[in-house]
Formats: sequence, C-alpha cells, structure tokens
Amino acid sequence: MAAALALLVTLTPAFATDYSVTSEKVKALTGPNAPAPMKGPDICGTDLGTMAEIDGKIVLAFGDTFGWNENACIRFGPNWRSNVVAFTSDLDASDGIVIDDWVKGEDGKAVEIARGAHQDAFKGEQTKIPTAMVAVGDTLYLHYMSVNGFSSMGGVWLCNWSRFISSTDGGKTWSPGPDEFGSFKSSFNMLALSAQPGVGNEDGKYVYAVGTPCGRFAGARVGRVAADQVLDTKAWEYFDGSGWVSDRAQATEVIKPGAGEGSLVWNPGIKRWMYTTLNELSETIELRFAERPEGPWSAPEVLARGSDYAQAYGAYMTPSWISEDGLSFWFVMSQFGPYNTYVMKATLTPR
Repeated sequence: MAAALALLVTLTPAFATDYSVTSEKVKALTGPNAPAPMKGPDICGTDLGTMAEIDGKIVLAFGDTFGWNENACIRFGPNWRSNVVAFTSDLDASDGIVIDDWVKGEDGKAVEIARGAHQDAFKGEQTKIPTAMVAVGDTLYLHYMSVNGFSSMGGVWLCNWSRFISSTDGGKTWSPGPDEFGSFKSSFNMLALSAQPGVGNEDGKYVYAVGTPCGRFAGARVGRVAADQVLDTKAWEYFDGSGWVSDRAQATEVIKPGAGEGSLVWNPGIKRWMYTTLNELSETIELRFAERPEGPWSAPEVLARGSDYAQAYGAYMTPSWISEDGLSFWFVMSQFGPYNTYVMKATLTPR
C-alpha cells in the first residue's frame, strides 16, 4: 500500500512553483512554554489550532486537549477534552501570539464545545476533532470529524461522520448543524475552508473547501457553497475537473496523495491561493500555490521537515498573519512529541 501511494505522490503536478520557502519557529502557542497562562484553562497539551477571524479577533479551535497534574505537565495527562476554543486579539504573530481567553466552564477550565464520547478505539466514538473554521458575516462555522478510532499506524484513522456547528456570538456558544456533512467514507470529512475574496471568489460569494477523507494518505478534492448556505448540505457543489456539479462522487482529485489536515488562504500580496498539508510519506509539511481555489495546484514546496521539527503536522494559516507584500506569513504547527502547538514564520522567495 505505501509503495503504491508513494508512486502516486511522485506524479507530475500541473505547474512548477513561483516561490521557494523557508520556515522557522517563533514561539510556543500553548502548553507550559506559552506566553499566556495555561494552568487556569488547564491546557498542558493540545494540537491543531485551525483559525477564523471575526470582529477583530482570531478564534482558534484545538484538538484533543489534556490538563495539568497539579503543577506537573505530563504528556496526555488528565482532563481529556476532545476540542477546545481560544480567542486572541493579538494579530501580530512576529513575536508570538498571546491567547486572551477560552470557552470556559465555571471552574475557569477550557471546556469542549462538541463533547466527544471518549469510547475505546473502533468501538464507537473515540473523539471529535475540529478540522476547519470559517467566518461568514457574524457567523462562525466549525467543521469537525467524529473519529471512530486511531490506528497504531501513524496517519491512519477511521471516522463515523463529520458535521458543522455554528456560532453567532463570536465563538462563545455553538449549535449543531441540521445534518451530517460527511459519512464514514466521505472524501470531505476533513476540510480546509476559506470565504476570502480572491481570484475565483472575487466577491466572497462562496465558501470554498479543500477536502480529504479521514487519515493522511488520500488526495484532496474541492467543494464550494454559497456563503449564506453553509449548513445546507444539498447546496454544496463539487469540482469535477472541468466545472461544478452537485454530485460529490464526481469530485476529482486536485492534489494527489498523500494529504491530511489542511489549511487554505488567499495571499493578496502575491495573488495566489495557498494550501498546506502534511505529507505523511515524506514526513514534511507541504505548501502549494494556485490561481484559483480548485487549482491547478503547483508542485509542493517543503514548509517544514520532520527531521527539523520531530513529528510535526498541521500548518494552519489566517489572513491577518500574512505580510502586506505576501512574502512572509505565520502559521500554527503541532508537534506530537511535546504535544503542543507553535507559531511558525514562513518566508517566500521569488524564483
């Protein structure tokens, strides 16, 4: 299986990249080395950090989160929460990001916004993991996957389904969408979302989604929906290689395997869409460029290597963290070893 997937990864993409990229770690975002206090909200370890911007703030959604054992921060410790949400008004990531607040319970600890069942792996629901978030007007939409179980093999897990939840108060409270968005075998159980105006979405009419199945060994496909109809699963349409169709089964791969957790932004400085994802096979986080959200997407550039940042994954971007000229941007990266998130800086160099 791995050999076949590796062969697919080497297939020639549509065009070469216009930029080379380098990256460096800026500062921890969460955990014991974060610049914001983490004991009060009980954030010893967490991952992911998908973002959306609303009312001058950035809202961040993290994945499986664990608390402190009194004053000790022990990896995968107590108080397991499947997902937590944080807020920051710090839009300057150049010196790190200070988290201002969390969705909290009466005890001051960060709480789940979508409760996970925490059942044994492959015996129901192990956890609920946020995959993407987007703001449309005064509404936040967060997409999460219900994980049936994580395999002992890295990058492999099965899902029950995926769903949207929404918030109209800036992320403080959340309501479930009326329908499941993806079934257990859906190619859109993990999403990268953007409603930014850019080429292909000049007036911000659509929310675009680059979607993958659960796990990190499949390819990516593209869907979109009118921005005011995100929760209507029947309103979505999918790119079939030449146009947009209502049948999700006809969505064509725009990025070959392997792709996993992703992030999508429009970079106005260089007038390109950017998409990041982990390539589990090469142990690198990859960056691609396109003139339109559906592609064609460029060959991948290495954004971060596992050899430099052990067990790195996830590279979540947000518009305010892109420099005016588009040649620098900041992103949130996870590392599984310390099991926390970090602010990273990327620098693009024109070829």
